[in-house]
Formats: sequence, structure tokens, C-alpha cells
Amino acid sequence: MNYFTFHRNIQLRLALQFFTTLASSAVIPFLAIFFSNQVGEFATGLMYIGVILSGITGALLGGRRADRIGRKNTILLCEGMIGIGYLLAGISNLIFSISPNANFVLFIIILFFTGMAGPAYGAIIIDSSTKENRKAVYTVSYWLNNLAVAAGGITGAFLFKKYPYEMFIGIALVAFLSWIVTKIWLKDIHVPVAAAQISHQETKSWIKNYREILLNKRFIFFTIAGLFLISLEESLTTYIGIKLVEQFKDPVSLLPFTSIFDVDGFQLIGMLKAENTILVVLLSLVIAKLLKKYQDRLLMLGGGFCYAFGYIVLSYSSVPVVLIIAMFVATIGELAHIPAKQAYVASLIPDDARGSYMAVYGLSFHFSGIIAALFVMLSGFLSSGMITFLFTIMGSISLIIYYVLFQSEQEEQRIEKTTA
Repeated sequence: MNYFTFHRNIQLRLALQFFTTLASSAVIPFLAIFFSNQVGEFATGLMYIGVILSGITGALLGGRRADRIGRKNTILLCEGMIGIGYLLAGISNLIFSISPNANFVLFIIILFFTGMAGPAYGAIIIDSSTKENRKAVYTVSYWLNNLAVAAGGITGAFLFKKYPYEMFIGIALVAFLSWIVTKIWLKDIHVPVAAAQISHQETKSWIKNYREILLNKRFIFFTIAGLFLISLEESLTTYIGIKLVEQFKDPVSLLPFTSIFDVDGFQLIGMLKAENTILVVLLSLVIAKLLKKYQDRLLMLGGGFCYAFGYIVLSYSSVPVVLIIAMFVATIGELAHIPAKQAYVASLIPDDARGSYMAVYGLSFHFSGIIAALFVMLSGFLSSGMITFLFTIMGSISLIIYYVLFQSEQEEQRIEKTTA
């Protein structure tokens, strides 16, 4: 698993991914606080929905654009617009202190192009990797991404409150640097359709393009299975977080039979998130090496089970030490199944439509936040036991989908061998 053995495109993308993720992670998680201080919580909630819809729209348009016009062309357009958006947000607020609505419009544009770039990023990794090294690529990518998120979160926690506009300018500079590196050194392996073919394909509507993807049952069910599992993790800072804050208003002992470490709900959530991040950063490459000999199917089933089981326990238990153990189990499952899942999904995607497929696959990350928000709404009507039951149903459905897909694939391979 040597970074320098990867295709140059992958080396560039992973390095740029680290710096752009670090920069955005220092700002994006704190935008809700930024806007709530200006317009209040309700308006901020509406803005959050608008940002999600903007990202979804950008992803769907960007997926088809990456297939028809090219990955590099799409990335350059998006990173240029992202850089301009952040630069305007930073300079305008430093000089004029523009209205919250103007800021919101700028971030709608920024998140639209961020969403549009996502499928092109994903497609160029698949284009430049092989079946043999793809899991290693995604393991390194996952490790770097979590390291960047952790570093960015710490940076934002110390700097964003006092210097938000300067940080916007900083992200703009990172985006422009990424644009320059991409322009000079990234090579677009994917060959877009010829001009003559484009005019012919104009008759094929945008909606029809995605309708064909929705008819790919194996891919869609696989995406749904991933969506349900990701939704469980998203609930850590929504439903599970709210539940723990309410349960632990007063500090309680972290470890049984001792009062050395006392924590309240907020501190416990912070510890659980820190535990997850630290374990991912420290163990990603180790776990990948230990599990290298196992098939992706086994890792997705076994890892998916541990992942789901951990969050199911987190949704129900109110014993701090049990919660810490559950997070450990969930994180080990995460490390086992996510790189394998990312490598496996690449095998389900046609070569000529990778951008569009990655756009649809990426929607699971947007919708997982919506599902997590629904659990918060349902918690006002349902008991914690019933919410845990729903968690169990979702986790079980995901594992059943994986198992059925793998069994049908093995059956198809067996039939092909007997008829060959």
C-alpha cells in the first residue's frame, strides 16, 4: 500500500483532497453558527435545506457533465468558481459587511459547485486505478480525509469565531492552488464523447440519463444499503447526541466504581467523536493490512455488522463505558467495510457513465443527513426503544441487501462458468 506506486492522477488528487478538505473542514461545520448569529435558528434551518438541495442539484448536473465533457474540465470549472465564491465572501465582508442574504447566495453557489465537482473527483479515481489496487487507494483516501477533517476541525475551533472572513480568503487561495496544480499536471484519462456524438446525445434528456441509472437495480439497492448504514452514523450528532445531552445534564462517572472522570452529555459526545477520529487515523492502514487477504464481500458483511451493531447500542445505552466500547466496535466495522464498499461499487459502474453513477451514489451522503434529522423529529413521538428498533431494521436491511446481491452475483458467475 505505497502512495508513490499509485497513478500520478491519484497521487495528485489525494494530496489536493487533503488540503482542500482540511481548509473546508475549518469552515463548513461552523457555518450554521455563523448564520444563526445573523438570522436566527429557524432561518438558518431553511438555509441549511437550501444548501443541501444546491449540493444535490450540482452533483446530478456535474455527474453527466463529467461524462460528456470531461473530468478535468469539470474540476477546473468547479474549483475556479469555489475559489471566486470564497474570495468574494471574504473580501466583501471585510470591506462592506454584506447582508446575511448575500452571504447565503454566495454559499449556495459555493456548495453547488462543490457538489458538482464530487462526481468528477470520484470518477477520476476510478479511471486512474485498477481492480487490484483500488481498495488500497480508497483506504489511503479514507485515512487522509479523516486526518484532514480532524486537523480542519481543530483549526476552525480556534480561529473561525474571530477570523471567519480571513478563513474564507484562505480557502479561496487553497482552491486556486488546487486549480493550478490540476490544470498543469492532472491528465484526463477518460475520453469524452466526440462532438458529433454530443449533438446526437442532446436528444437524450438529462432525466432519461438518470432514469437509466435508476433501472440498474443492483447499483440502486447497493446504494440504498449504504445510505441506511451511513444514516446511523449521521445520527451520532443529531438524535443520539440530543438523547445523551438530555440524559446527562449533570456530570456522571465515565468509568464504573470511580469518580475520577466525570462527563456531561456534551463532553461525552465530544469524546465519542474524538474516539472515532483518533481510531480511524491511527488504525486505518493497520486494519487494511490485517484484512488484506479477505474478500470485499466478507469485509462488507462483517464490517457492516459491527458498524451497525455499534450504532444500535449507541442509540439505546446510557452507560458511558458501554458507549465507548460500542464506538470502538462501530469504528472497527467502519474501517473494515467502507474501503471495501468503495472499491466494490466501482465494479458496478459502466466505464462510460462513471460521473453520472458517482453523482447518484454520492446522494446517499446528502440523504443520510435528512434521515438523521427525521429520527430527531420521530423522537418527539416515539420511545428510545422504538428508535433503536428502527435502527436495527435499517441495519438489518442493509446487511440483507448486501448478502442477496453477493449471492446473486456468485450465482451468475457460476452459470457463466458452466456455460463457457
